[in-house]
Amino acid sequence: MSEQTRPFRPARLVAISLLALWTGGCAGATRSHYTAPELPVAAGWDQTSQGPARTAGAPWWNEFGDPALTALVDQVLTANADLAAAGLRLKQAHLSAEQARQGLFPSGNTSLSSNGSKALNGGADWSKSSAGSVGVSWELDLFGRLGATADAAKWEAEASAQDLAETRLSLIGTTAQAWWQLGYANEQIAIGEESLAYVRRALALVQRQYDAGAVSRVELRDAEQSLAAQEASQTQLVQARVSALKTIAALLGRQSYEGAELETLPRQSLPAIAAEAPASLLARRPDLAAAELRLRKTLATSDATVASYYPSLSLTGTLGTASSSLLKFFSDPTASLGAVLSLAELNPEKVRLGTGIARADYEIAVQSFRQTFYDALRDTQVSLSAREQYLRQAGFVEANYTAARDAEQLYERQYRAGAITLRSWLDAQERLRTARTGLIQNRYNQLVTQVQVYQALGGETAPGS
Repeated sequence: MSEQTRPFRPARLVAISLLALWTGGCAGATRSHYTAPELPVAAGWDQTSQGPARTAGAPWWNEFGDPALTALVDQVLTANADLAAAGLRLKQAHLSAEQARQGLFPSGNTSLSSNGSKALNGGADWSKSSAGSVGVSWELDLFGRLGATADAAKWEAEASAQDLAETRLSLIGTTAQAWWQLGYANEQIAIGEESLAYVRRALALVQRQYDAGAVSRVELRDAEQSLAAQEASQTQLVQARVSALKTIAALLGRQSYEGAELETLPRQSLPAIAAEAPASLLARRPDLAAAELRLRKTLATSDATVASYYPSLSLTGTLGTASSSLLKFFSDPTASLGAVLSLAELNPEKVRLGTGIARADYEIAVQSFRQTFYDALRDTQVSLSAREQYLRQAGFVEANYTAARDAEQLYERQYRAGAITLRSWLDAQERLRTARTGLIQNRYNQLVTQVQVYQALGGETAPGS
């Protein structure tokens, strides 16, 4: 009996499997131990956070005391297409990781065929044959290439989970800012309408004085110019409102947003933020967590590349038969076992260069990760500083508004008494309008930087994390 037709012996396959397990220890020759890059930082932040204590256990976007904002965030998290796509990418990454892990196990295949032939001259009967086989193949992971590939897919799947969290965090922040942009625009429009009504009354007064010959045409034109300038500014505010509404609609996956609108910005004091230590950013920020997981993926990919230059051993086993009688081919089965040892590259210089390139990829990734961390640290410190500066600025803009309001009233009385020109009064009105706009702008900036700090710190911050 030839080697190819020897009876199938399970003991032989067991022996080869034991050999595979014994040689699996070679994987340690190419697998690298991951060590987190050193990221020296100070023990604390340059800025201290002022404000009342947070509400323990509440989501950070509830701290603004706006149920409509909370409801809008919930709608966006349900309907947004970017978040849905991130969830699908996570699912895809998990499937890819499972697919890569399957490479560590044997794979099977089967085939079944039947055919017949007959001479065209009609002098012979049909000649029939059938064949069937079941095969198993298994690439032994001698040097860890398959394990490294599976690990790389696993790290990518975990990074995708962090991408989903980052998309969610970004959407919440974007939604809050769009909501406040709408409130800012609506409040500014309302103030603009009040100011326009005031300027129209002033123009009517000047018109009467001009008709009576009490003032010159210059003062009338000054009043008309002031009204036209404010009307022009009002159109920009209306456009800002439209832009905010369309932004909200896009976040919800709609053409238009026709829900509730914020009319004025919230006025309550913003809660203090417990920023913890700078080093905690790695654990709190999903984008940094994803970056480190992809760093580990790069290391595993590098290991897989290096291992690909080492020999690979594949085992194959086949059980099959062929017969001239249709559907009776299992009457004479045969079995075969085989092993293939292969080496992808025999040029030692190409192996050296390929290995060096793979390791350099990881070193480059380490430096990129370090820069990503310090960029995040910079953004966080800038956001913390901006928050504190806007809080300090609030007192000054309030004092500026109070002074401008009193000055405008004094200028009005002096103008009506004929003590000053109209231009002085109009200038005082403009300063008052600018001061009032500054109050709203400061409040808007406080709200936006509060969200930016939450985002820079990874969302929830203690207490109530």
